[in-house]
Amino acid sequence: MNQRAHATTVLARRRILETLIGPGFYVAQAIGLVLAYLLVAGFVRAIDSSGFDYQLNTAYELIGRSLVGAFGATFVEKLFSEGPFLFTLYVAFLPVLLYLAVSSVFRFGLEKKVGALELLTYGPADSTSYFLAALIKDILMTAIYLVVLLVFLLIAGLLNNLILGPSFYYSLLILFFLSIAIYAYGIFASSLTDNSASAIAVFLGLILFFFIIMMGSFTIVSGYVRNLSSVFAWIVKWISPLFYWDLAVRFVEVGNWGMYFIGILLLLVLSAVVLLISHLTMKARGVRS
Repeated sequence: MNQRAHATTVLARRRILETLIGPGFYVAQAIGLVLAYLLVAGFVRAIDSSGFDYQLNTAYELIGRSLVGAFGATFVEKLFSEGPFLFTLYVAFLPVLLYLAVSSVFRFGLEKKVGALELLTYGPADSTSYFLAALIKDILMTAIYLVVLLVFLLIAGLLNNLILGPSFYYSLLILFFLSIAIYAYGIFASSLTDNSASAIAVFLGLILFFFIIMMGSFTIVSGYVRNLSSVFAWIVKWISPLFYWDLAVRFVEVGNWGMYFIGILLLLVLSAVVLLISHLTMKARGVRS
């Protein structure tokens, strides 16, 4: 094992331990699971003799009307065609994704600002082993939560006489690889900035920009979103993890599993490229704030 790999392993173990003994990860999980429970319970209350009708539940009526207004009735019908679990998966995963990504970006910026990262680089570690350790921690915590969420929703489905459809399972898998790319962009944002606030601002700005571009590709709302998408999408889509996620999901829906796995591979390639750029950026800029 070379020096960087050894340093990465040691730092990753420490980061994982700190996450497991701290309250933040569990609070984010609790929020996600509470949201999952509310969404499944609300869906059950919105079922009558004719099937699912989001207007029967106040919360789902608000959700349904918002989604119909933005994406159309067909999108909503497709989203809930196999029950509440696909929508619940994304909503319940969001708190943990944001917690892991933002906390890592914040800590990176903070330790760079106070000189802790500079101190580490005088020893056997360097900035690359530092951010790889953070990435390993985030990936492991993501896998743990997705397993917890899967078990929780399986139990919820059993108790409510519902089943998790195939779209849930392929979305669960692609969501894991999508999160890796998002964490990589968090590292990239940290490598460009000198403090926590600017790093978080750059990271959230990037993700929001990618989301707006993707949303513009299938929204029914005309105007600002569509115009912005038409101008930038042809460039931005190739560096957006959401583009490859959407590509994989679209292909698997028509039974093209080969392209689905190519989409996963492209997400990994994108993550590797972003991490390489982050490595070169930190090598050029150094670790001093």
